[in-house]
Amino acid sequence: GFSSRMKQFKPLLPLGKATVTDHIIATFKSVDVDIFLVTGYRRDDIVAAIKEKDITIVYNPDYQKEMFTSVQAGVRQLCPEHSAFFILPVDIPLVKPATIQSLIKVARENPDKIIYPTYNGKKGHPPLLPASLIPAILGWKKEGGLKAVLEAHEKLALEVPVNDGLILEDIDTPEDYQRLLKLYRE
Repeated sequence: GFSSRMKQFKPLLPLGKATVTDHIIATFKSVDVDIFLVTGYRRDDIVAAIKEKDITIVYNPDYQKEMFTSVQAGVRQLCPEHSAFFILPVDIPLVKPATIQSLIKVARENPDKIIYPTYNGKKGHPPLLPASLIPAILGWKKEGGLKAVLEAHEKLALEVPVNDGLILEDIDTPEDYQRLLKLYRE
């Protein structure tokens, strides 16, 4: 996205001694997940700024159209050995590694399910999607993007309660960012 409501470029916002993007990458690296960072707007700035280089960077030339094109660009890069994949927008950076590990464990026991983390009954991020959804995502031609794809496959949904309210915390405005910084310090 263009971070228009935020007024600052979200992927490069400071978070502790790193950027929001670096924080997310470090979180997923800590649980040994392959990382595909989808870029579009200001791609060169992101690539130059990130500290971790042992990831796959995917450029979405259609980033101006809608966020779903970025999801599709990332999904296109998955390998046959990937049995499932997370999708996490850069504006939800504080998900705990333990949450990701919990979702992976549940997915191993339920390999064909869409695993949603929930906190106090509310769905959050990142969902863990089975590789069996790749054709549906890449072939989706209707309106609604990823949300519509997931709704069309609602029978596969499995909600997993987690002790991580940060799955619901996103950065859309400067006020959200200040609140997130406070949560990060706590």
